[in-house]
Amino acid sequence: MQRKIFLSHNACLNASYDLNVLKAGFIKADHIIVSTPEEADEIIFSGCSVRDIWVTDAVNQIDAMHLRAPSAKITVTGCVANASADSVSSMSLAKELNFLSHKEILTSHTGLDFDEVDQATSQDSSLNFEGTDIGLAALRQRVGPEKAAAVAKLQEVDREFDTDLERLYKRTTKGFVFYNEERGAVLITVTRSCLYKCSFCNIPKGRGEFTSVSLDAILKKAKEGIDRGIRHLILVGDEIGNYGLDTKIGLRFSDLLTSLINLHPELRLSIRYIEPKPFLKNAVLLKELSLQGRLELLYVSLQSGSQRILTEMNRGYNINKVTEAYASFRETTDTIFYCNWMVGFPGETEEDFAQTIALVKRLDLHINVAIPFSVRPGTPVNYRH
Repeated sequence: MQRKIFLSHNACLNASYDLNVLKAGFIKADHIIVSTPEEADEIIFSGCSVRDIWVTDAVNQIDAMHLRAPSAKITVTGCVANASADSVSSMSLAKELNFLSHKEILTSHTGLDFDEVDQATSQDSSLNFEGTDIGLAALRQRVGPEKAAAVAKLQEVDREFDTDLERLYKRTTKGFVFYNEERGAVLITVTRSCLYKCSFCNIPKGRGEFTSVSLDAILKKAKEGIDRGIRHLILVGDEIGNYGLDTKIGLRFSDLLTSLINLHPELRLSIRYIEPKPFLKNAVLLKELSLQGRLELLYVSLQSGSQRILTEMNRGYNINKVTEAYASFRETTDTIFYCNWMVGFPGETEEDFAQTIALVKRLDLHINVAIPFSVRPGTPVNYRH
């Protein structure tokens, strides 16, 4: 039966990518994607559960849609469905919520296989990966009037002095990176979920078992993008540095990078994101690609400058070794560096925080995002503190 479906989310780029796969499957099965909740027979919302504030935001958005379309069925998916379903059910005004994974939704609604639809679907940077313009998702682009004014001023300077400052500013400023790719890029999910068990994180629970997309499927998407004139690939995953470790075919992250780079001499890669341990393991190759101008962006989350806190977080790496490699990259290449830092982790002292600030200043990375600690249900740190 043909259904009218409204899709919305407040989740990350990875979950947004998967929601776009759903959309492609629905269209293939002749369902109708509508632009407002009021038009829908069913509302499908993909939610983030990384922090309490995002769970609350998900509930607020679900309630707002329910009030606008009280007769519409509401299906909740994404991390919030796997990790925080009880919280959402207890908080929401909508008492008839269905919680399903992306794959379960696509199969039940269309009979199609999620992975097959993903392989047949190309996603590029012209798409909106930020969901609706309400709630916290609207804040993440952070373009706003100040940055718009800066762009206008830089355009004047570029015209007068024949410089390229506007492009450089957009290339290295949060809010433009990923979401406003003027030169075009193809996004390709290469892994889903994460193998690590950080004490503060419930992504493995929210995203399910760690899986790697087949190399053939990745290369097929990359070649299709190259044939359309695209020269920039954004490799997407909750953690892509352990690519291939879930399979028995022997391929690893370095094989993935080499296979992609060899497709075209002008192809550039953005890596979003890789954990410090596989970053160190692949540092020689990554630096070589950076020096060749083939690595556009490298997203590595260090989380803290304090080794004591990193041990409490169960991060499993030596921050001094990571810092040496990272600093070397920063000083010798023009790759964009993107990093997350967690503040307020239980037991963090002023000295620990000062070590983080010192490391942020030393590395001088292009994009730094400070994330306040938030207790996540079912994580070890939730029980220890």
